[in-house]
Amino acid sequence: MAVIRSTYHGRLSALAVQTERLAKRMGRAQLEASSGLKVFKPSDAPGKVQVLHNLRQQRANQDVYGGNASWALSLQVAADDALQQMAEVISEARELAIQMSSDTYNAATRIEAAGTAQGLVDRLMIFLNTNVGGRYVFAGEAYDGPAYDPATGAYLGSAADPSTQVSDLLTVRTGYDGSALLQGGGDVVAAIQNLQAALGTGVAANVHPSIDELDLALEELAQARTAVGADMQRGDDAVSLSESLEMVLADQESQIADADSIQAYTNLFEYQSAYEAAIQVTANARTNLLFSRI
Repeated sequence: MAVIRSTYHGRLSALAVQTERLAKRMGRAQLEASSGLKVFKPSDAPGKVQVLHNLRQQRANQDVYGGNASWALSLQVAADDALQQMAEVISEARELAIQMSSDTYNAATRIEAAGTAQGLVDRLMIFLNTNVGGRYVFAGEAYDGPAYDPATGAYLGSAADPSTQVSDLLTVRTGYDGSALLQGGGDVVAAIQNLQAALGTGVAANVHPSIDELDLALEELAQARTAVGADMQRGDDAVSLSESLEMVLADQESQIADADSIQAYTNLFEYQSAYEAAIQVTANARTNLLFSRI
């Protein structure tokens, strides 16, 4: 009887070890099936842990770069829209200058038109002080405050363009020095202010030179839109590049860390079946042991 008892105990011990092993495998299979991953600790992918860490760090960097690029592009689009609106204001001012430089109109009419010019100045100032989320686009690096003084037209910003990192090696502009962009060969601010002053004199000869100034201002705005358009293209390229790199990096990480969902559920089913069978065998063995003792 002792020999039989020893044999049963040996079988029970072996069954217990096998059952515990199956339970661990089943738990692992459940984890892979539910999470979709196959790497949870360094020992799960010897030799690839550092690669996986680097991929995840690069993906985190791309999240930042992509966000920076999208944000920069939104500011550049706002700048381009503002420049387009400024060009419309200057075009209206030019039409007014041509009209009022004619001898058809008298001094009183020109002086009255100075009020119209003031309205154009006010509209221009709104676009010069374009604000996106509290950031003044044409104030350079001094973007926390207005770019121009609405009362005098004086530039209040800085002489440096802000930028942001959109890759390890590339930056794009997130704002502009308005004095350089808009007051170079043609001074957008001075041209319209000079028109208002000339109309205020009531003299046609004084108004006529404003036409040339406004023409130069329109050229300045066209050049500004070209520059901003180039920045918009770089910003858009940076967004696309970031999205592409994110897809590539995600695929590389998936190849290392992601579990095959079909295989994971197949393994889970097999381990569950084996575990349940082992539990049944163990139960039967315990029953046989009990009867042998009786």
